[in-house]
Amino acid sequence: MNATARISLRRLIAPLAALLFSFDATTPAYPADAYPQEIRIGIQKGDGLVALRLSGNLEKAFAPYHVKVKWIEFVYGAPLIEAINSGDVDVGTVGSTPPILAQAGSAPALVYVANLPVMRTSYGIIVAKNSPIRNVRDLVGKKIAFAKGSQGHLFVLQALADAGIDPASTHFTYLAYSDARAAFERGDIDAWAVPDPRYADTERATGARTIVKIGDLSQPQYGFYISTRSFATTYPAALRLLFDQLAQQTKYSLAHPEETIDLLSKNTGVPHEVWQTALPRLEWGVTYPINAKVVEAQQHSADLAFHSKLIPHAIDVKQAVVDIANTHSAAK
Repeated sequence: MNATARISLRRLIAPLAALLFSFDATTPAYPADAYPQEIRIGIQKGDGLVALRLSGNLEKAFAPYHVKVKWIEFVYGAPLIEAINSGDVDVGTVGSTPPILAQAGSAPALVYVANLPVMRTSYGIIVAKNSPIRNVRDLVGKKIAFAKGSQGHLFVLQALADAGIDPASTHFTYLAYSDARAAFERGDIDAWAVPDPRYADTERATGARTIVKIGDLSQPQYGFYISTRSFATTYPAALRLLFDQLAQQTKYSLAHPEETIDLLSKNTGVPHEVWQTALPRLEWGVTYPINAKVVEAQQHSADLAFHSKLIPHAIDVKQAVVDIANTHSAAK
């Protein structure tokens, strides 16, 4: 190569090298999606995660990433919140009340990462079949049971608000589900806010009547999938994989109800006939990211909790929402 050719080649390469250097220095580079060694999932008896656990499909989906799946069952949302806050669980599903309590002080590091469909038929306030109580207005002076801090807590508060009833004119009785069922059958309480499948079980066993379903409320109620901000920002891809698998499983489960009922009855201890009543009423599903309409509904619930003195101060729900669809793994 002669001198003239070498000079021309240098003149060609120099601008190209400068361009490549500039691109490399200014183009953002995200680290590869990170996965935990183990994902610990909190479940409740009536949620769609139960079917996913029984299918074994999530374990298969996580196998290429060498992630172990651990399932932990809870009776209701408040203990699940405590477990996530203490670092014993990474993600779980709860009703609207537990994350509001968490954000207001008990576990401020918890965040919303996905939501379930709006609740319509899976939760009811029931009374004994021979009870004189016919509607929510008849609850004045009566004992109403629910698990403190559960979805039932805000369900009752909103039902009373819709009927124009001061909660102070009723008597709240905080009972875990097993204790509430016994109290209901003895007649020690007048009404009970209860979710499926316990709702269906009590109806079938006692002839209980429903005076209001959660879908009758003036304000929509949603269930949520929650995690910690640290887990959601470090392992968003793991959460996306979980929820994508859950969406697929839910679609299959609802399209094959008899198969799903058989599977649930054999593995949960809840009788087949109870699941026959409960399954069509359950709001299974998952959506992420959480949209503005859902955040607005949850904000209304949070405002109700504050005005009812369930939480000590007002909160801004959107500050606790993480968009895992557009979150890359944070540096560890």
